Amino acid sequence: MVRYFILDIDGCVTIPFQSPDWTAITRIRDLQQQSKYDEHVPALSLCTGRPLPYTEAVAQWLGIRNTIIFESGGGFYHPITNELTWSPHFSDEIRRKSLELRKWFQDDVLSRFPGVMLEFAKKTDVGMVHTDINEIRKVYDIAVEKIADGYPEFEAHYTEVSVNIIVKACNKASGLQFFADEHGVTADEIAYIGDSSGDTMALEWAGAPYAPANAIEEVRKRADVMNGKATRGVLEAYQQIIARNMKNMSGNNVPAQHKQNTASEDQ
Repeated sequence: MVRYFILDIDGCVTIPFQSPDWTAITRIRDLQQQSKYDEHVPALSLCTGRPLPYTEAVAQWLGIRNTIIFESGGGFYHPITNELTWSPHFSDEIRRKSLELRKWFQDDVLSRFPGVMLEFAKKTDVGMVHTDINEIRKVYDIAVEKIADGYPEFEAHYTEVSVNIIVKACNKASGLQFFADEHGVTADEIAYIGDSSGDTMALEWAGAPYAPANAIEEVRKRADVMNGKATRGVLEAYQQIIARNMKNMSGNNVPAQHKQNTASEDQ
């Protein structure tokens, strides 16, 4: 029984730098609302490399009230209580090194790639975005080389539009584990959908791993791949999970009474 469906944003909920597919977004939100009273429908959350402001805005679109995971597992936001929690792995020493990497990027990389923009709202990782995948790959290679030269606690990932230098221990799998512990569920009760290299560990961790049709090959090997791309793939996966829950519950004489933490969801 899948009780929570956790979504990556870029490449899944949305396609970066494009207007959202509002038809699919609206249908996903309708199902999220249905999860409040229909035990077959898992509640939604987010797990993304994006910073908090954007992540929280997408959570509003979808009506998400459970804990959301941002900065690839570096931080957690609780919409109902408006509280922030930072990963325990983000120690003072790691913070110092993260600031060093940020300064290096600002001083040495931005001047070489004027179209690249630093994600200034981030705290636990160093993120950068660009619309050109060729430039992204160049920046990624430079980031990997920098990490190898004295920053073993960090690793780099890239998507079609971003590069993220994250703390190894603050990855999406550790973020999902934090979520599971907080909500009293196991990995088998969580589905996850992702499309890029930063999602691989989360997909291996989750009991029900999914990927949209636009996912990279490294991800496709680890997930149930949908026919739809991005938002349509998320909707397709959501519908499959619901159908599977209904099938599993129909063969169980004991009703599933384990409900999500939604007591205050209507606030």
